[in-house]
Amino acid sequence: MLSSLLKLLLREVSQIARHGRNSLIALAAERRAAMRLDRLADRLAGMGYKIELLRKRMEQGLDDALDADATLREGLRGLKDDIRTVRSQLVSLSGPGSSPRLQRAFNRLSAIAEKTYAAADKLQWEIDALEPQGGPQQAPPDQRSSA
Repeated sequence: MLSSLLKLLLREVSQIARHGRNSLIALAAERRAAMRLDRLADRLAGMGYKIELLRKRMEQGLDDALDADATLREGLRGLKDDIRTVRSQLVSLSGPGSSPRLQRAFNRLSAIAEKTYAAADKLQWEIDALEPQGGPQQAPPDQRSSA
């Protein structure tokens, strides 16, 4: 009788240990996911900072055309597309079943993505206003030099 009780107790302890190990594995995976989300948020925040620096430089006045070949505008469009993708994935991943740690990471990334998207959009509009043709401006026909 004692041996059967001991076996039952050992079986329960091993189940608890197995569950605890699986729980620790799940917590570690959750921690890694939250850290990855935070790194992505940090990268997006850095891009937003660079965009704001460029906008300030534009406000001070530039001697040359800022985006004569339209590569900056194309890069901003690509960044905005990537941010849209990230935000839609965040909506599908976050939910009431997520842990508080993941929810904080989701919320932080979402807020930074929104700010960075707005900054990229504003810069794109400002560049379009300065250089509406998307390329170097040409002098009117009567002022062109003949070769």
